[in-house]
Amino acid sequence: MHCLRPVLQLVLLFLFLTPSPIKANDLDESVLSDVHRILQKRSILDNVALDDPRAPCRNGGIFAGGICHCIKGQTGDHCEHFECVKGLSVGFRFDPESLLFNEPCICEQGWKGEMCDYQPAEKCGNKGEWKKDRCECVGSYFGSECQYTSKCVEGFLRNGRCICDVGFEGDYCDKIICVYGTPDLKNRTLSCDCPEKFAGRRCEKCKKHGPLLEPFPHCELDPSKKKHIEKAAEHRAKVKRGIRRRIQIICICVVALSVVAFFVCVGRCVHKNAITAKNLRNREDTAERHRLLTNHVRLQKL
Repeated sequence: MHCLRPVLQLVLLFLFLTPSPIKANDLDESVLSDVHRILQKRSILDNVALDDPRAPCRNGGIFAGGICHCIKGQTGDHCEHFECVKGLSVGFRFDPESLLFNEPCICEQGWKGEMCDYQPAEKCGNKGEWKKDRCECVGSYFGSECQYTSKCVEGFLRNGRCICDVGFEGDYCDKIICVYGTPDLKNRTLSCDCPEKFAGRRCEKCKKHGPLLEPFPHCELDPSKKKHIEKAAEHRAKVKRGIRRRIQIICICVVALSVVAFFVCVGRCVHKNAITAKNLRNREDTAERHRLLTNHVRLQKL
């Protein structure tokens, strides 16, 4: 019976003729707004319950301005069809208690949902795999569609969801949002690699501070204080020139003193050598006189 059901549905659908379309006339915007507001409050089942075969618009649609205005999920000139994504609409034969047409759409193989708008395998996303008609979740995910998590890095858990702290995102709140720069992969994206003038975990502040710097996020010299900066630069240059001049004078004095000290040392060395030579000659003369005197005494004794 289950195998024949889709075939019977298709046969019965093509036995009915689609009514001719109705051309639209101009419609006041306020009336159109009221119509849409009414339709937004209805569901498909509500519209089916309001279906009147004698009405120009089926399934509770509202006729205004020469056309039928349908609830979201229904379409057609007379609101007789459903907006099936991957399937065939059963039209006004839809009946929740029917044996054959208890769903608004006859879905293509592999598609599910009231409007055939999803594939079961896609329900798991990248958080699990579809096996044995259910999602087998990976990591810290759980739930029928792996829509919940039990892990939260930078935030707190609430009803199976990770509520992230400011500056973080992701299912686990483990991905940092850098104000400037890029996530640091070496630190598991929990901090940022900041450009030169920024600092902080998320590059959310200036690297340098001072009265002449503009506040975050500019972090640069304030153009309005350019004159002060130029004066400060001139003052620094003047101070450097004065220091350089003093250093030159000191160097000249040191060289002059070194020359004087050199000549003084040379003079002392020459004087010392002269005295040493004189003393040496005196000792030699004394020794010679002593030798002559000794020889004279020996000759007298003989």
